[in-house]
Amino acid sequence: MTSKIARRALSISGAAALTLAIALAPQAALADSPDEAPTIINENMPMSIAGYDAAIAEANGFEIVTDESGVTRSVPVTDEAKALVREAAADSADFTTFDTVVGDCGQAWLNGSKGANDRVSFTTGYSVRLPVQLHQWRVTAYGFITTGEKNYAQGAGPAVWSKSDSTTAIGPGYAIVPGFSPVAMVKLVDGATCYSGGPSFNFG
Repeated sequence: MTSKIARRALSISGAAALTLAIALAPQAALADSPDEAPTIINENMPMSIAGYDAAIAEANGFEIVTDESGVTRSVPVTDEAKALVREAAADSADFTTFDTVVGDCGQAWLNGSKGANDRVSFTTGYSVRLPVQLHQWRVTAYGFITTGEKNYAQGAGPAVWSKSDSTTAIGPGYAIVPGFSPVAMVKLVDGATCYSGGPSFNFG
């Protein structure tokens, strides 16, 4: 991943920090706000490898191999793939970890709050160790009375992706990116299939 992507990740981290600061602000300071104060945000969750797509790996110059101990991994075999891995490793020292444990793919996040008219606003996304071949991503807000949902699909893209959006959910509840689910899945260019750990937040 490039330094430009790393800088984008830092800006995302700053937005998450700002949201958390608002969540901890006194109610009196928000009395004139049209939205309710957000609840405390859950921590970001690691992205973990659930398997490999050999066709994607081969198309991008990687090979899926299994060693004598039974561990499967993706290995770069072309010069382009090797250069991509070297670049990602070099940039990782400057890449923010959002103060969380990063999985073998990277990490996912979801934060937000419920405001007026039962609108649940959120920012979600992921940062992974290599560029992305495709992704499916879902945010579901489970209210006590009704549930709202947003789905996102994307083809090839950078290693950092973020989306700000909203949905409607009546009643108190929680919003979540499903953990270890094909509806919250990222496939990297080396064939790794990565699932989110299920980041979430509560709302009133």
